[in-house]
Amino acid sequence: MKATNNNTLMVQGNDSITSVNEASYLFGAYVCRELERIGMRYSYRHVMKPLMENDSLTQLELVKITNLKAPTISITLRNMEREGIVRREKNDNDRRETHVFITEKGKKMYAKVLTALEKAEKAMLKGVSEEELSALRSTLEKMSDNLRSEMK
Repeated sequence: MKATNNNTLMVQGNDSITSVNEASYLFGAYVCRELERIGMRYSYRHVMKPLMENDSLTQLELVKITNLKAPTISITLRNMEREGIVRREKNDNDRRETHVFITEKGKKMYAKVLTALEKAEKAMLKGVSEEELSALRSTLEKMSDNLRSEMK
């Protein structure tokens, strides 16, 4: 039986859009499986990259960067801290502000995350030519631009 994304059922009459939706869903499911294999929760992926790219970030900065709600970030960071992936410190000058740092364990896990993402990408792109990818990229950019302009 083919894995399906419930959102795919909402698409009416256009097989191309259904295919894009399904490919996106399956890529996410594949990445989720790979992250579980290395012992990382799928929800941590939003926070790992910005923390690796910065020495530290405040929780509010993470909310803005990830577009997640503050309670979601707070819960995610609490779990990550419990697992030793990040550490949080109150700002001595402003106790309302909490800075988040990635730990050595978190940095090692992030390297594994990158490997998992590379594996997923390689699996997804197997047998797809550069020419096909270029055409797909161009088409998806047009589709995204169309939706962006409609949402203004």
